[in-house]
Amino acid sequence: MLEAMKHRSPDGFRIFKDDKFEIGMGRLAIVDLKSEGLTLYHEDDYYLAFNGEIYNYKDLRKEIGGQFRTESDTEVLLKAYKKWGVDCLDKLNGMFAFAIYDGKTVFLARDIAGEKPLYYTQKPFQFASEAKALGFTCNELPPAHYLIYDFKEIKIKKWWNFEPKEIDIEDAEEELEWLLEDSVKLRTQSDVPYGLYYSGGIDSTLISTFHNFEHKFSYEDKNYAQEFHKIFPKIVWHLDYPVNHFSPFALWKLAEMASKKVKVILSGEGADELFGGYVRYLLPSLQHQAKQKYPSYGGMFPNAKSPTELGWKEFNGNMQELLRMADRMTSAFGMENRCPFLDRRIIEFAFSLKASEKINGFELKNILRKILRKRKPDYEDFEKKGLYCNINEWIGSSDGYGKTDYLKLQNNIYETFLRNPSL
Repeated sequence: MLEAMKHRSPDGFRIFKDDKFEIGMGRLAIVDLKSEGLTLYHEDDYYLAFNGEIYNYKDLRKEIGGQFRTESDTEVLLKAYKKWGVDCLDKLNGMFAFAIYDGKTVFLARDIAGEKPLYYTQKPFQFASEAKALGFTCNELPPAHYLIYDFKEIKIKKWWNFEPKEIDIEDAEEELEWLLEDSVKLRTQSDVPYGLYYSGGIDSTLISTFHNFEHKFSYEDKNYAQEFHKIFPKIVWHLDYPVNHFSPFALWKLAEMASKKVKVILSGEGADELFGGYVRYLLPSLQHQAKQKYPSYGGMFPNAKSPTELGWKEFNGNMQELLRMADRMTSAFGMENRCPFLDRRIIEFAFSLKASEKINGFELKNILRKILRKRKPDYEDFEKKGLYCNINEWIGSSDGYGKTDYLKLQNNIYETFLRNPSL
């Protein structure tokens, strides 16, 4: 299982086994490169396998108190679990999937947004960061959930029970600006080189105003037809399952480029779902605005939905596929992807924000634009196109959109993998 995922954990691995259970961990070393014993961290009767980052670990370290033998967030995470049990999850600001075995139970947990992946099987009970390590036949632990296995049964529960509710936030623009500044600061804590995926759009440009990034990486679409056909089987294998998006190739190229200089990359995932950035949100949002202004004519606006409703649905839906693509493509090159907009505080802020601060008339991501204009007055806006790849042309698609051919191509590759597991 660890061998199948060695691309995402190139810095060593360790396995522990007793008469009940076997647990292993491979490490991608980002924070604390000197301390020993961080790969499958062991303390007393507890063994921790951890994928991710606890960004507020320095504050938690002070709150926990006592002696620490490392400078890592890994040790803080285990001590937090020992001190507070399941309640420690509510104190974590980070992206994580982890497992703790104490000889009696196995405890699994996953972060709020689902930045870090976690899969499991029931009979026999196994878990892994990627589905391929479990033979693809497995369940995904949902974001913001934990699982407890006591060697008799599996219990799963949601630990983050936030519900969207638009409220008046005093000085919303100033508060969000401070949150973004702190989020970027936390995500540039690293003992290895880091950089930024920089498209020049609102999200990446705004991130760049909070930190002087030495390394920035951008994708330029070219005629990659020959290279696409050559490496696409590798991309599909790393993805674990077929996707409805054309961007994995661009993400692969970005990660390939970035991996030559950095080990950590910051990116703008989540901003569109949180702050109303998709053009497809515009029509239902305009109807929502009209319905708010003319409530007695509500029947004229049957498709009215606020950007908060639309964003919450995609935060718990389509965004999961986007995060999977980002995680798998960076992990393929032994890198870590960090998303400042998916800070827990910003998520809860965004889904408490008034709709007009997200989409106002035809202006998408209204509050982010206001902050960006303030911080970078010379910024020139352009039409959002996403991470575009001309895959239609590369695969000779005849339907004008290419998604059907694209999914068939992916499925054919997966069938090959399943017939030949050694591939």
